[in-house]
Amino acid sequence: MSAPIKTKVFTIAIATHLLGMTISQSGFAQVGEYCQFASEAIATKENLRIAAFQNTTKSANLAATKEYQAITKEHGQSLNTCRQRSWLKTQGIWLRLYPCDLQSGKLDEVMDRIVNKGYNQVFIEVLSDGKILLPQSENTTAWNSLVQSEKHKNADLLKLAIAKGRERGIKVHAWIFTMNVGTGYGRGFDRNGLSKLTVARQNAIARNANGDSTISIVENLGKNPESEVPTKDQLFIDPYNYQAQSDLYLAVNEVVKRKPDGVVFDYVRYKRGAGASSVVSNVRYLWIYGQASLQAFRDRAENFQGREIINRFLKQGYITPTDLQAVKKLYPQETEPLWQGRQPSDQKEPAITYWQSELWRLAVGHAFIGVTYYLDVVSKPVFRQAIPASIAFFSDGNQPVGAGFDSRMQPWHLFSSAYEWQPMAYAVCGKPDCIVDQVRRVANYAPRGTMIAPILVGQWNAPFTNRPSLEVQMQAIRAAIPAVNSISHFAFGWQVEEVALSRSRQICKL
Repeated sequence: MSAPIKTKVFTIAIATHLLGMTISQSGFAQVGEYCQFASEAIATKENLRIAAFQNTTKSANLAATKEYQAITKEHGQSLNTCRQRSWLKTQGIWLRLYPCDLQSGKLDEVMDRIVNKGYNQVFIEVLSDGKILLPQSENTTAWNSLVQSEKHKNADLLKLAIAKGRERGIKVHAWIFTMNVGTGYGRGFDRNGLSKLTVARQNAIARNANGDSTISIVENLGKNPESEVPTKDQLFIDPYNYQAQSDLYLAVNEVVKRKPDGVVFDYVRYKRGAGASSVVSNVRYLWIYGQASLQAFRDRAENFQGREIINRFLKQGYITPTDLQAVKKLYPQETEPLWQGRQPSDQKEPAITYWQSELWRLAVGHAFIGVTYYLDVVSKPVFRQAIPASIAFFSDGNQPVGAGFDSRMQPWHLFSSAYEWQPMAYAVCGKPDCIVDQVRRVANYAPRGTMIAPILVGQWNAPFTNRPSLEVQMQAIRAAIPAVNSISHFAFGWQVEEVALSRSRQICKL
């Protein structure tokens, strides 16, 4: 922007007290290839927003509102034009809402700041921390509403956010925690009129062989980089459990009624163990000991010997030659243990290590299938409404680690290309190389035609937590994987210049 134009814009803003002015398209062009707005344009829009929501005279308020609506619309159109010309067609941001966002003009301020930075996509956290972003008066899900206020019982923050985003040309996606349902799960509506956690929902919680639920295991200290939710509030379900499937299916169905531009499923995995338990090499430490998961595992047996040997493996964590001999005596009419995916061995007497390996592969496969099946069930309302669906996942969550396996058991390599894949490229090495490697791994495994949209952590214009700036990360991905034209940043509340605003949004009196 030239000096004369800058001076003219600033002078007009002051002289008119932000009312009755004509907005010039040329005065609000984005700067740089990331479609971010110039500081003068940002200041003018913010002053108009303040004027529009002030308790002034009716005529003055109407005039300010008209000007504010005009500039937000024009910024949206300008952002859309810029994105069409950019290699990065979609630049997204992840956003958590709070009850305070119901305050007059607050959500407008947040959405304006998102547009100012060139974002044309926002992921609204809809189900997390055991609460759901649905109005209290209409909420019939297993989760309490985020806004707990009789005065605001009809407040629909999700619907409002979608409308505010679209006014600015932003695509608004609903961000749903999938297997991590939060410790508030089951405290919402119940068909029997009960508010306490029912027996059915207690049985829906994932467990290991020691009886530990995912509440009793702390994933790591502080915050999980996958979300803005403290790890102590995490509760993971057994994906084979019908109650868990039904509860989330109904919640997703309510969300899609708000017609978001897309739905992204997060935490499509099991909980990661702490410390050394982040790698699991014994079946007893997998989260597959919920009633439904155990039953499904046993049902994978294809003869009586197979069922008995699976039972012993689940109970002990291993089998011995004595177990094999005992099973043959119990069912002498059968040649050897059989289960899904296993063919009779060519060896007359396979070594015990063979059986251990086969059973471990069966256990890992069982855990994987539980995740994908659960996702297929709960995502049905999204596909039924022809709304775009995506999955956020860790690129390293699906692989062996030494003699064990990553305890998150996140089988993204089995996900369908019907979803957009959003790998969380959070690697830390002081350079973009390790981040690019994570994205490249996903691109190499993805079926032809799969849309890949990486998620990055960082700050604009500066390194952050031993990661390069967002610009450096994005340019490195562009150079290595040119097909990628959609990238998002985690998260709005983590960007340095937005921290103060995010804190103020958490504390207020509605």
